[in-house]
Amino acid sequence: MADYLTHDVILDFADETPEDSTLNVLRFQARNTTLVIARSPVGKHQTLDEALTAQLDQLRNKTQALSITPAQITHLGHQQQVEGREMAVQFMTGDKPNFQLQVACLIPGQHRMLVLNYSKQGPLSDGDITHWRAIKQTLRFS
Repeated sequence: MADYLTHDVILDFADETPEDSTLNVLRFQARNTTLVIARSPVGKHQTLDEALTAQLDQLRNKTQALSITPAQITHLGHQQQVEGREMAVQFMTGDKPNFQLQVACLIPGQHRMLVLNYSKQGPLSDGDITHWRAIKQTLRFS
């Protein structure tokens, strides 16, 4: 298995701290799946559930034919040390259905949310779901 480190460079912005809203898009060609890793700020007194609800409300306002299962509490990483919220999302892009499994968590020690989104045009296979579970289980924060 290949480890993937999302931060490739160190930049010095002196006294200015930009907001990190970066995305990483990883494509698994053989599976025809995509993993998107997204980061976004969370208010100082905002909970994971509040931040996630706000993001999902924005998504609902932008996307038609959207179906989202209720978020379930899950735990991520080798030792299941990070609590997250997981849901399944389905929507249409033109006439093609998109299926996603999504998990969100707070980045330890930061006021930022990390969202992992595993998607495919068309239904996810049993092998895809096994792959998704392995990704969640091997998550580590640097």
